[in-house]
Amino acid sequence: MSKKSVLLTGASGSMGGEALKELLRRKGGYDVVLLIRPSKQNRRALAEYEGREEIRIVWGDLCNPGDVLEAVNGVDYVLHPAALIAPEADKNPQACKGINCGGTENIITAIRKQPDNGDHVRLVYVGTVAAYGDRLPPIHMAKVGDPLKPSVGDFYATTKIAAERAVIESGLKYWAVMRQTYIAIPNALSLLDPILFHQPVNTHIELITNEDAGYGLVQTLEAPDDFYGRVYNMGGGPACRVVFKDYLEQMMRIFGLGDYRKIMPLNWFALRNFHCCWYEDSWVLNEYLGHWRHSLEDHYKQVEDTTPWYLKLGARIAPSSAVKAFIKRMADPLKWIEDNETDKITAFFGSREAWEGISDWEHSIHAQQQESTGSLSGVQGKESKPETYTIRDMQEIALSRGGRCLSTEYVDIKTKLRWKCSFGHEWEASARLLKAGHWCPECAPPPWDYDTQARVDPALAAIYYNNHHRNECQRVDWLYCPNQ
Repeated sequence: MSKKSVLLTGASGSMGGEALKELLRRKGGYDVVLLIRPSKQNRRALAEYEGREEIRIVWGDLCNPGDVLEAVNGVDYVLHPAALIAPEADKNPQACKGINCGGTENIITAIRKQPDNGDHVRLVYVGTVAAYGDRLPPIHMAKVGDPLKPSVGDFYATTKIAAERAVIESGLKYWAVMRQTYIAIPNALSLLDPILFHQPVNTHIELITNEDAGYGLVQTLEAPDDFYGRVYNMGGGPACRVVFKDYLEQMMRIFGLGDYRKIMPLNWFALRNFHCCWYEDSWVLNEYLGHWRHSLEDHYKQVEDTTPWYLKLGARIAPSSAVKAFIKRMADPLKWIEDNETDKITAFFGSREAWEGISDWEHSIHAQQQESTGSLSGVQGKESKPETYTIRDMQEIALSRGGRCLSTEYVDIKTKLRWKCSFGHEWEASARLLKAGHWCPECAPPPWDYDTQARVDPALAAIYYNNHHRNECQRVDWLYCPNQ
């Protein structure tokens, strides 16, 4: 019996790099194809793999259909974690869309060009937790099917949602989507980036280590047929759940920076408009893949073991004022306030007055632990596998979003139905797509106009009004270009 062939994208990334290592640990069980950009950095990183019998490297670009077709030709599996991620993605929306959307569409097209329309090829697409957007307490637990609401200005999330839609509606026989959470890498010094301060301190995070993420991706190669045709949330499980302020406290201790509250005042951090959550249903994917191997404590130990001693020493002997001045330079919210960037102030705080009203760590409600189930449904625990739906179920889905299902007959979960949103937009989509939280493609951001939409979309309103006022009018077009 011949070996199966696997195309892996994004082998230079944290998830893809670990997936490559895991593939090679399996002692030649698979022939591996890598599609990767021919940058100097990538060529150095992958030099040891060139010439190996079981590895074929296609030096190319996801945005080039010819490169993608060359990589896909003859493979049995496509594992696709590659993406341009934040903060780089937000700096270049056009490249973000080209790589994340265009690259995924090129893979779908290349699979369809294989014999038998690619029906033997299994595609696993890695989505993102950022699709859910801001999920602060008391709705900090998310599940597949919750409305997708990317945070204002998060172009990365919008492109990943669009690519996910393309995969679900691709018509491919075998596909799966895994919405990946925050991947915690041992080099936690990468946290020292301006995006650190975009996060509210009460953000709930169900992280996953890069080893478990890569292992889980490779485990899909062993998954049964009923694994495919579904969307999953990929996290590390209950043992990997933490609140951002507690995570920050532990990281600062490891780095030798002491009490983070003395270095970073609370008003350096946003009050809303980030992402991350605890997954209510990440257990579903683990039942297929068995990737829950590491805990939060394992991650802390990895960081402790890999942080250079001289950095820890330097942090301990540096004057606290110098450390504070260094970190303050990364605090984007202070720059938004100083430059009076109204759209960003509104998106991340609600108003300048709200920012001015932030008290200290000890007295602010935003820094307090909040106990709640955090579920929109209020129900937790295991769910059964999808059952047979009816046209009545489809009508109820549409009603929950303030729209209508215009079709009168339900065939199956793969067959497209006709839908209409409250603003009169009509489109066709399968029940699979809507059961995964997608809704009207014309209403999807950018631009961001959640205030108008939440007034007529009950499911969106349940999320949006968690930390927005009902009289808060906000339409945000910043960084938006219709041609991108």
